[in-house]
Amino acid sequence: MFFPYQLYVILCFFVLMAFWGVASCLASLFDASGNRAHRCLTYWAKSNLAVAGLRVQVRGMERLDRAATYVFMLNHASFLDILLAFAYIPHNFRIFTKQEIFRLPFMGWALKRSGQVPMDRANPRKGLGSLRQASALLKKGISIVVFPEGTRTPDGEIKDFKATVFILPIRAGIAVVPVRVEGTFEALKRGSILLNPVPLKLTFYDSIAPGDFNDRDRWLYAKKVREVLISPP
Repeated sequence: MFFPYQLYVILCFFVLMAFWGVASCLASLFDASGNRAHRCLTYWAKSNLAVAGLRVQVRGMERLDRAATYVFMLNHASFLDILLAFAYIPHNFRIFTKQEIFRLPFMGWALKRSGQVPMDRANPRKGLGSLRQASALLKKGISIVVFPEGTRTPDGEIKDFKATVFILPIRAGIAVVPVRVEGTFEALKRGSILLNPVPLKLTFYDSIAPGDFNDRDRWLYAKKVREVLISPP
């Protein structure tokens, strides 16, 4: 009985990826900033969550200043985390994502045309270039979304954060908003394409300004943000 649902979800995912990927590329022809193309990606994420029948509870959005620019930092357990970010973060933003995803047909094109930020974890020089790209976006008032663990957790637990990415909010003087994602590990585990339609939760916490943190003690900033996400809800 579960097989027709899985088949339906997989087929819808590829259809929606093609449709919104093309729509995003077309939108970028009329908006060099990438904002219209980015909005197409938000519709892609929302439509995927809707057709899969995934229920999402969102908390803490009232803590955000809609006029402010932030660096949103989410724990990372599943591909679904990306959908939740695009669907529910109520700011114009660009997301750090793996370089490999930019090579995918339709979706990779959309990510590139909308100005998302590729991250090559195997090449430190390219990684610094990605940080510079993100810094330029922050200066324009465009928020950034980062998964500071660097990769998806293999067991559902929040792993240590990569401190290098905290150079971005420190140098830009932009506050970090910790965002806790729950349920996505159980819904879609790493390496699987089988979706378990469990309830999902997205919680926005109070922003944490860089304050007196500098490049040398960025690991302390990383620790402070991580402590918020691992604390009991």
